[in-house]
Amino acid sequence: MAEQQGTEVDIDQPILRDVEPYELSDLTDPSTVLDVIRSAVEAMATGFLVRVPLFVLAVLVLVLALIAIRFVMGLAARVLNRERIDHSVQRLIVILLRVGLVTAAILLALSIAGVQVGAALAAIGLAGLALAFALQNILENFVAGLLILMRKPFLRGEQIETNEHAGTVEDVDLRVTRIRDFDGELVMIPNADVFTHPIVNLTRFGKRRTRVIVSIDYRDDHDVAREVLLAAVREAPGVLAEPAPEVLVIELADSSVDFEVAYWSVPDMMSVRATRDAVLRACKSAVETAGLTIPWPIRTLAADRHPLQVHHNGEDGRSGASR
Repeated sequence: MAEQQGTEVDIDQPILRDVEPYELSDLTDPSTVLDVIRSAVEAMATGFLVRVPLFVLAVLVLVLALIAIRFVMGLAARVLNRERIDHSVQRLIVILLRVGLVTAAILLALSIAGVQVGAALAAIGLAGLALAFALQNILENFVAGLLILMRKPFLRGEQIETNEHAGTVEDVDLRVTRIRDFDGELVMIPNADVFTHPIVNLTRFGKRRTRVIVSIDYRDDHDVAREVLLAAVREAPGVLAEPAPEVLVIELADSSVDFEVAYWSVPDMMSVRATRDAVLRACKSAVETAGLTIPWPIRTLAADRHPLQVHHNGEDGRSGASR
């Protein structure tokens, strides 16, 4: 019992030790409450007035920094244009440079105003980490766009095939690759899909090979047919002299001997289509002029000398045959 009395808690002791008991009791008085609020407002106003010159200086520095950044961005744009850097790469450099300079200017202004920049950077880092998880797909396309612009598998104006789409590259930004297909429709493909799938650059090397099949009748002279087709493709408009065209037998089909006519042309799709049309028309005319034949599909039917016999049972159970 003595021990319990020794550890007995004084019920009159205030729970909030930072506040005097008489202050807690006086808070029931409206005038005291107003005094407390007035004191807090005066302290806050005094602190603000002390920092007003710093705020003004911070705003002035920020405005001057933004003006200087605008001048620097104009100078950078002129330098990039003079160096003839790709348009997409130029835009990437300009965006990153502007973001970096504006961020530095804002942090400088905050530091002048008395803000703890280290704490602000930590908060920004945590917010950035949360955004990275929330915007994972967007960041994936952003990184893929950076890699595409750095590796340059294709440039604006080149024609490519990727993700079952083919067309002329109009632009590459930090999210999508824009392709104008050969039907005139705009296709926007996410950069991540472009970067992770095969890309066929149709125009990078300045020439493109095309193959067409021409069938000749079995009864014709195929050595003559080869020479006729080779001469025709060499004279066709749009066919390049180098590398030289080729005519090869590739299949002994059911009703014809099939020749593959391979040639090179300018790589853009309009030229490829026009040259293909010219080659096919030239080959057909040359075959007909030489007296050769492009055969129709032929099917050979063989008649059986022993017709099918059908056996059946009569009413008396004996088997019989009919033809």
